[in-house]
Amino acid sequence: MDDYSHVCPVTVTQNVLMGKWKLSILWVLHNKIRRFGELQKLLPQISRGVLTQQLRELEHDGLINRKVYGEVPPRVEYSLTEIGISFIPVMSQIMEWGVGYINKTYSCNVDVCIKNDFPCNKCHEMLKHD
Repeated sequence: MDDYSHVCPVTVTQNVLMGKWKLSILWVLHNKIRRFGELQKLLPQISRGVLTQQLRELEHDGLINRKVYGEVPPRVEYSLTEIGISFIPVMSQIMEWGVGYINKTYSCNVDVCIKNDFPCNKCHEMLKHD
C-alpha cells in the first residue's frame, strides 16, 4: 500500500484546481451536461486550445466525465463525476466569500448586481477581466 502521509491536502487541491479556468468550467457543469460548443459559448474568454487542455486535466484528475458518441459529426459531452459534484458546495462557499469580499472592498452593492445580472459597470468590468 502507498504511504500518503507526506502528501499535503492543500497542495493536492491546489494542483488539481490549478488553471485559470478550471473553477469556471466546473461551475458551468455543476447543474447540466454540456457539449464542447456550449462550453465555448458560455466561457467565451477561453481559447479553444486552453479549454481543451483544462477539460483534459479535469478529466484526468477525476472531476469530470467525457462521453464520446459514435456519430458523424462526433458528439462529445462533459459532466461532473461524483468527485466533481462533491466540490460544488466548496465552490458555493468560495462564491459567498467572494461576495463578502467584494462588498467590503468595492463601492457598489454586489448583491444588487447579482440579482440583476450584473448591470453595474464596475462589477461587469471586474467579471469580464477575471
